[in-house]
Amino acid sequence: MEADPVQVGGLSRTVTYQGYRFDIGGHRFFSKSAEIEALWTEILGSEMQVCRRLSRIFYRGVFFDYPIRPTDVFAKLGPGFTTLCLLSYLKARLFPRPNPVSFEDWVINQFGERLYRTFFKTYTEKVWGIPCHEISADWAAQRIKGLSMASLIRKTFFPSRGGVIKTLIDRFRYPRLGPGQMWERVQTLLAEAGQPVQLDRKVTTKAIKLTSRPFGPFWKRHCPICRWQVATACTAIVTKITP
Repeated sequence: MEADPVQVGGLSRTVTYQGYRFDIGGHRFFSKSAEIEALWTEILGSEMQVCRRLSRIFYRGVFFDYPIRPTDVFAKLGPGFTTLCLLSYLKARLFPRPNPVSFEDWVINQFGERLYRTFFKTYTEKVWGIPCHEISADWAAQRIKGLSMASLIRKTFFPSRGGVIKTLIDRFRYPRLGPGQMWERVQTLLAEAGQPVQLDRKVTTKAIKLTSRPFGPFWKRHCPICRWQVATACTAIVTKITP
């Protein structure tokens, strides 16, 4: 079931406007799970292309690589600024903020206050529209999991060591026509299998019963019976609609 009356994909859909395709959210396709990667390949085949990552931060009239590379910062901001960043990082490691509760606390503990105020604070607040001290530290840990000043330095000088940090990958897979192509293809496959996606259907509650027949007044409304359920909504919504 799909809540949208026209198109599948939710925040991962790709919309067409005046002949151009726009991604509602730029979702990179990368997983440490070989099973998930194989599923994507099974669905889209050659339409799943490998792309080289190119992300930049524009600061003081200069483009900086993102994720931040210490050598790039050193080359573009000079030894003085780089030294201050390293000293700020050492201070954060020696005297970390206890029990970090906000994005600000978490990033300062991982990178030092100078780098936080230079690169992370303004960018994050522009993108999300929320002050960094009001964003949860748990959210920060999930969004940039495994990333810290120490991990950046290790990856810069010893790129082959350690595991893969998703935030630092330089290549990823992406459907040729945008992430929405994946879910449009899934919609087609489901229709071919005799299970078409029902558009304009919003799940408001979910009842689990060990029976194959509908019963009671609740079932007088449109309530499909199914053996398997796959929820693509966020955890908070799924929890809310599950009794």
